[in-house]
Amino acid sequence: MAPKLLVLREGDCSMTYVTAFHCIGGIAMSADTQESWGEYKVYSEKIAIVQDRSYPLAVGGAGFSDLIECLSDEIIQRASEEKPATKRALKRMLKAAIAHVYAEDVPTLVLRKQHRTPELVIAAFTGEGPCIFTTKGRRVLGEAQSAIIGYGTPINWTLLKRLYRPSLPMQQAVMLAIYLASISKTTDDGVSGDTTVAVVRDNGAWLEWQPHVASAEAHIHHFLKLIDSLFLASVDISIPPSRFPEVLQQFSGDVASLRQSFLNQTAAISLQREFSDPQYAGEPYNKIFLGAITEMRDGGSLMTREETEEEKSLHRQMFQAMRESHNQVAGRQFASMIQGRQPLYLGEERVHVRGVAGPVEDSANSSSVG
Repeated sequence: MAPKLLVLREGDCSMTYVTAFHCIGGIAMSADTQESWGEYKVYSEKIAIVQDRSYPLAVGGAGFSDLIECLSDEIIQRASEEKPATKRALKRMLKAAIAHVYAEDVPTLVLRKQHRTPELVIAAFTGEGPCIFTTKGRRVLGEAQSAIIGYGTPINWTLLKRLYRPSLPMQQAVMLAIYLASISKTTDDGVSGDTTVAVVRDNGAWLEWQPHVASAEAHIHHFLKLIDSLFLASVDISIPPSRFPEVLQQFSGDVASLRQSFLNQTAAISLQREFSDPQYAGEPYNKIFLGAITEMRDGGSLMTREETEEEKSLHRQMFQAMRESHNQVAGRQFASMIQGRQPLYLGEERVHVRGVAGPVEDSANSSSVG
């Protein structure tokens, strides 16, 4: 069977939504994964990162996929090699990478004029901190606090401006990025597929694991239903004031239950990944609160909760007992090793004695003797 020929008409274009914005500790970025050209729809990753984390950088693109791929590959390769330490150096590197692609790759691609002006959003963490640059065609535009490329519609910008603030913790920023992408998939023609999320911080660029993104997207939908109902009830002054506390109590119970469900599922996904993914290198930020305890319940379900005060006290006692036991063992080893010798100096890191001895094993404060 002869292969099908993809013919792009004058009005055909790839529909994309990519957003990025600053948050505490770095940058969050999200995108859809469906590429649409006329009647044809295919899966397409629209965010690329420096995979080995040799340089913290992520690139999102909107436009003709072959050209976006060339631009992303060139930018990522140069970033890995040059590692620009300043925002100015990064912008200079971006200009050089784009110029190279337009000189070497674009002439070999069969592109119409309207397909030669892709948009990129580049998120990076230089020695001067996090930064976002956008590009259009050959031009590198100025640094931005937040950006939307592709479907930068009024409703998408309005939602971003309404909910975004630079002081968002990274966890909240990721949730916002997922929410904004889900809204674009609901309202913008051609934006669809799974949502991809990237996080850029000082120790590299990280792609969110897809099960985490899918779970968050589903739970966000349920949270919004509860919030919308509360909003309508709040402005409904036909409800007597004496009855409104019941509305708040119902909302409080429902949202607490949903939040616990999200917490349990997030912990379960993290545990599954830890035991099944050999490439797992930890998370770039705290997905659940520090000190969380996850328990296996009857039937195999997981329950994640906080430590009780009694448990904290017990754990402190256990750690103290272990520390004292460790110190006693180290003390006995130390006394045995210097037997018959006169100590000249006892310091925090090293112990100097007359004679020759080996390292003091299991000692927290003494690294060697000599």
